[in-house]
Amino acid sequence: KIGDIGTISRVSIPLEQVPEHVQNAILAAEDRDFYSHTGFSVPGIFRAVVNNAAGGETQGASTITQQYVKNAFLSHDQTLARKAEELVLAVKTETSTSKEQILEGYLNTIYFGRGAYGIEAAADVYFDKSASELKLAEGAALAAIIQSPGNFEPRLNREGLQARWTYVLDGMEDEGWIGEKR
Repeated sequence: KIGDIGTISRVSIPLEQVPEHVQNAILAAEDRDFYSHTGFSVPGIFRAVVNNAAGGETQGASTITQQYVKNAFLSHDQTLARKAEELVLAVKTETSTSKEQILEGYLNTIYFGRGAYGIEAAADVYFDKSASELKLAEGAALAAIIQSPGNFEPRLNREGLQARWTYVLDGMEDEGWIGEKR
């Protein structure tokens, strides 16, 4: 036996089963302007282009809608053609699908590491509970992991995860989704 590649877990749930504080943690981590943009973020694209051109860490500038259409309909190729297709599909999706449906689809398809696709599977593999039972700190931890599941694996990089977790909670506070007392 050479080895195992692991198991994949995905369980889809309706958005109503995801606590609002978990939804807000995801938005704080991934797309704070989700409810106000039309599928893409001009400032995000500009920031990524400038940063990438300056030789900084590669940034994708993808909104939740863009990430959702990529995961649901496109390959993960890192080409300009795929990125352009993602942008067009994101705008089309925003005109034909409610924000709640997009967020639900995103939460059910995004990868959280440990073979877990979707918030329900992630809640199970990380906390041995249903997404509906997640506390604020747990939801913020899962939101923090999304950006780089391999890099923010709690068993391997607790300090990195802690920094990203703090970023998520600070974002929630900045948006008025939580108070200063955590």
